[in-house]
Amino acid sequence: MKKKLFFGLLALLVCLAGCGTAETVETSSAAESSCEISSEAESTHDETTSYEEESSMEEISLPPEESSEPTPEPASPTLGEVLTAFFPVPQWEEDILSFVAFLESRVGEDVTAEMAEALTEKTYYESLWTEFTGNSLHVWESLYKNEPENSPFVRLLSMGEAGANKTTVMTFGGDICFADNYVVMEYMESKGYGLEDCIAEEWFTEMQNADIAVLNNEFAISDRGKPMNGKAFTFRADPANTAMYQQLGVDLVSLANNHVYDYGKDAFYDTIDTLREYGVDYAGAGRNAEEAQSPMYYLVDGRKIAFISATRAEKYVLTPEATEDSPGVFRCYDTARLLEVIAEAKEESDYVILLVHWGREGSNSLEDVQEETAPLYLEAGADLIIGGHAHRLQGIEFIDGKAVFYNLGNFWFDNYNIETGLVRFELSADGEETFYFLPAKQSGCKTSYELGTATGRKILDNVESYSKKISIRDDGLIVRE
Repeated sequence: MKKKLFFGLLALLVCLAGCGTAETVETSSAAESSCEISSEAESTHDETTSYEEESSMEEISLPPEESSEPTPEPASPTLGEVLTAFFPVPQWEEDILSFVAFLESRVGEDVTAEMAEALTEKTYYESLWTEFTGNSLHVWESLYKNEPENSPFVRLLSMGEAGANKTTVMTFGGDICFADNYVVMEYMESKGYGLEDCIAEEWFTEMQNADIAVLNNEFAISDRGKPMNGKAFTFRADPANTAMYQQLGVDLVSLANNHVYDYGKDAFYDTIDTLREYGVDYAGAGRNAEEAQSPMYYLVDGRKIAFISATRAEKYVLTPEATEDSPGVFRCYDTARLLEVIAEAKEESDYVILLVHWGREGSNSLEDVQEETAPLYLEAGADLIIGGHAHRLQGIEFIDGKAVFYNLGNFWFDNYNIETGLVRFELSADGEETFYFLPAKQSGCKTSYELGTATGRKILDNVESYSKKISIRDDGLIVRE
């Protein structure tokens, strides 16, 4: 089916209510005219009959006998008929009917009949598909195209159900590093520890219980390659370490950063291949620009949610940018292409999340470019922005009602004694957004859980101090002021 078909349908169906009023008026006027003509005819017939009775009774004709069988009511139009009637593009009619047949095979004839009736009565509204089927039009389009089977960047997690009130839960953490040549893994191995000895149990629970859990993958995954020239720090992990993502419950990692290409092209290819092998999705890097710029889409609880990842984080730009025929990351020093990708993803999905690598390392303060570009990304169609790279927590702000977490710092990255945490985002069935910031400390190569402690309250107070017009309750709930 043509890519713009469903969005054309949406725009068209929204106009149905206006069209319906005019048609109703025309029908009513026509009916009144018909009644007037019928009355005149009956009057003439009475006068003629009276005259004929006086001249000759033999010429009087008896009225025909009424049929004993009731006249059958016309069949209600099908959903396909309704859509094609109001979307008269001949070359697309077959596509519409094919799509409706697919939908009917999934939800049944009764549901599509109810949808057709709603459209016939000119009662179309944006949530029509979700109300009757439990899933948005974007979800049905994706399934109709068989995208979860054909594309590595579309994953079906769960279908929605009509009338269900399921809340989708997502978690977001900062930078993580499984590199064997860096401090946290060296510490864990030297102590004979497992990951559960270095990261508090509560974080495993948070991520494992989330529908989608996200971290920033700040290293290459390979046993090949050489450190990139000119870089002070280069990180490379044994491919077997990727299993720790599964242990944590991580679904998606951001690769648009300044360390994923640390060991060159072969190690970069190994990184994306190994993530796929372990069932961990990624965004922000690829074998070419098309792959690097492609959002990762999840079909979950009746919505299609897009994740986009891009970077503008290097003081000295060494990590290559993906081009039409060469590998690398998705850069956004020039925002033009990122704005286009966001807008395209918004047309294809119900909710767009931008993961952006930016900001000054080691600082809780924002760079001007963060405050300048965040509104542009939101205006283009992003619904939520999650930042990384600074290795420190930065502020939280709501811009035109949309949340921006400028930087989530380290989740488990080095041995510095720093404040950190995890964002839990709850998106209800009716679109209500609830955000929690859950505090933690990274210290001595361990990440603790500090919600409900005096240390945790201090961390929340600090986050409030460099945020704008928000407060954070003791349970982590973020309240807009």
